[in-house]
Amino acid sequence: MRTLKAEDEQAVERLTLRLLQDAYCDLAAVLRGAQPAAAAAILAVMEQRVTDVLTRICQQGSEGAASAEIAIAVGERIGEVMDQAHGRDGSTALAA
Repeated sequence: MRTLKAEDEQAVERLTLRLLQDAYCDLAAVLRGAQPAAAAAILAVMEQRVTDVLTRICQQGSEGAASAEIAIAVGERIGEVMDQAHGRDGSTALAA
């Protein structure tokens, strides 16, 4: 595999996020349609895992001096995806 330029790496990151977002939203929609109670439980566990990882990043500083800022930015971005997948608007999630 050849080395990618910085802008190409950014495209990889952007497209990866988009594909994962689409897959997560599609999966959540199928789960909610088939088994709403099970979907709520599964999606809540997934959210908690993300929260736990981001909390650990902040506590351990595993991403360097800006670990907290990085974790917050990642949390905001993932939160938007999860809100969309769960059929929530952003104001509901921020209040939680």
